[in-house]
Amino acid sequence: MSPVGRALHHHFEEVCRAELQRLRRKTASLSPDQRAEVDALTVAVAQGMASRIDAVLEAPGTGDLASVIMQLFAVSTSTLEERS
Repeated sequence: MSPVGRALHHHFEEVCRAELQRLRRKTASLSPDQRAEVDALTVAVAQGMASRIDAVLEAPGTGDLASVIMQLFAVSTSTLEERS
């Protein structure tokens, strides 16, 4: 996985988890198992999106696209490296 792909995965997962936490009141009627299933599915969808974007970025001739994707999703590979 490319550095941009790793940054996207991390960013998308952070956003998902923050939104799921924000929506806890709306999902309060779900059982703990149902809530865990919704959480897992949501994170899996976000990670799938990041993986697809990363696959496009790894294709030949898409080098200029990485900076656009990083700006569009407000991700930085340096931020991810600092946390490692």
